[in-house]
Amino acid sequence: MKIELEVELSDRPGELVRCLEPISALGGNILQVIHSRALSVRKGVAPVSIHFEIENIDVIEDIKLLMEKQGVHVVKWAQEFVGFKKIVLLIGHVFQKDITDTIIRLLDSGVLVNEVNAKITQKEEVSTVKFSIVGNTEQEIQQAMNLCKEICMEKGLFLIRG
Repeated sequence: MKIELEVELSDRPGELVRCLEPISALGGNILQVIHSRALSVRKGVAPVSIHFEIENIDVIEDIKLLMEKQGVHVVKWAQEFVGFKKIVLLIGHVFQKDITDTIIRLLDSGVLVNEVNAKITQKEEVSTVKFSIVGNTEQEIQQAMNLCKEICMEKGLFLIRG
């Protein structure tokens, strides 16, 4: 599985190499390292984003502990999801027609709904909601899109699929 780890390092020679050692020692395969001093918000600290693959997710805590023992501040980590994604735009009285219900029904179908953005003007006017539907297979996405189409017909919303 792919992992993204964000850390802050002391901006000194050799810190980046020391930071990567626990990942390698515990079986991680480094895919990408983004080291940008220009993005630093504090003097003497360099933010680094590390992307790597690992077979056993359980070693993440060990990697973090080893890094912290070396003085590396682990800001956050996330498992990168590899799957299928569709962008959806709903137009109409989306909030009056209960967008929360729409999202819950999609989630109940087994897909993820994320990256939700809304444009609201006034309660009586048309609004828009854009979101992503993410699933493990194309079939899952297609079933969720069919459900989304049914919900839009039921609620009188206009659906644009991306």
